[in-house]
Amino acid sequence: MLFGLACEGPTDQITIENILCGYFDYPDLDADIAPLQPLFDETSQKQKAGEIGGWTGLLNYYLCSKRFRDDVLNTRFVIIQVDTDVSNDKGFDVPHIDEQNNHLSPGVLISDVIAKLISTIETGEEGFYEEHAEKILFAVSVHSIECWLYAHYNNKEPLKSPKITGCERALLHLYGKGTNPSLSKIKPNIDKNYNSYNKLSQPFLKRRHIDEVVQKDPSFRVFIESLAQIETQVLAELR
Repeated sequence: MLFGLACEGPTDQITIENILCGYFDYPDLDADIAPLQPLFDETSQKQKAGEIGGWTGLLNYYLCSKRFRDDVLNTRFVIIQVDTDVSNDKGFDVPHIDEQNNHLSPGVLISDVIAKLISTIETGEEGFYEEHAEKILFAVSVHSIECWLYAHYNNKEPLKSPKITGCERALLHLYGKGTNPSLSKIKPNIDKNYNSYNKLSQPFLKRRHIDEVVQKDPSFRVFIESLAQIETQVLAELR
């Protein structure tokens, strides 16, 4: 398998999958992408029964597990996705503010979250991350993956003032206004499920839309830059 996705949930998995297909301009890439965490039930289009999702599933159960290490060994690249909206929570323990009570920039927050993810991997087996770092990528969305979607659908959002809070609510508000033709095509409504987010993230199947959001959302830009670093390797695998 070329890509394995370790995410908070199925809505994040399908969004990342569509980004990968669009960035590498390879529509059939989905056949080479597997959901690793949480495991996904193709029949029900939902997270498999009994699976623990969210950031707790990632940090407390998956990244420190033998299953994660086996997945890394058996997959060309593993992408770990997490939102930062709850990184303040006990157990995650990555604050949004510095010692002077100033909000961290997206870049600093992303670095802090990645450091936390790496340290969690290392609790499972010391030295494992360093040995396999070239295979592990991070998609840290500040503060939610809905902010990436909102940056696409809100055509007026400038890079100097990216929206990083309340993005799910803002996306629903845009949908309710009915002023965005492409967003209005998503029927009957926007729900927090796989099919709805598959429709929402369809624009990312086109590289030009990805390039546009890179200019609007700083955490999206960081993720795309990490894909650029492996682009030559991925295209060689796809030939």
